Amino acid sequence: MCFGLLLIPLVAAHSYTGRRRMATTLIPRHNSDRAMKPQRLKDLLFRLLCRPQQLVLLWNWKAAVLSATLRGPIYFTAALQKGWSVALVTLLLEASFCALGVGLYNALVQMLKDAEPQWLTVTLLAVVFPGSLQSLEYLMHWLRGTPHLRIASIISLGASGISTLFNWYAMRRGVMLVGAEGRGFFADLRQMPMVFLRFILALPQWIAHKAGAEESRTNPVSE
Repeated sequence: MCFGLLLIPLVAAHSYTGRRRMATTLIPRHNSDRAMKPQRLKDLLFRLLCRPQQLVLLWNWKAAVLSATLRGPIYFTAALQKGWSVALVTLLLEASFCALGVGLYNALVQMLKDAEPQWLTVTLLAVVFPGSLQSLEYLMHWLRGTPHLRIASIISLGASGISTLFNWYAMRRGVMLVGAEGRGFFADLRQMPMVFLRFILALPQWIAHKAGAEESRTNPVSE
């Protein structure tokens, strides 16, 4: 959760300062997207309001499968004290929610992956929208009587924020996409370790870049 929150101002700084060379190093576009011009966030959101069926057409089953794999055990473990039957029902409930909610939500992530400004896009995708979605999920489990719901929800919210950041990061590199931009699921899985490593290293690389730039300003090289 903390790592995800640290990445948000990182991306915001890249977009706000407008240093395109630095942004290209941290968040390069996928080869197939290099010719595409960045699109304004408000234009994409307006287009989505006019044609909400696009979310259904881009339902991201890949993200739904991975999310159910990650989040399902959290609720299963929380409900296990009430017995295996309750835990299994809770697991199925969470899997159903992931299939519908997470699949549609990551369709939104795919639609907004090239939106500008990046800092606002990332904030909406990693904080605002997951918080709203988590509220619905909390209500669903509360009505079901899931035990230890508060703890499970906090963990799930943190996992949602980080996974959304990662999915956004990966989609900009052509991974985890569906529809015309997508490729095979197993091809995506083969790319995952390297994409994940770059995602983890993004923050240290940005800090090192900032430190180097600051040192260059304070200690200019004399010719």
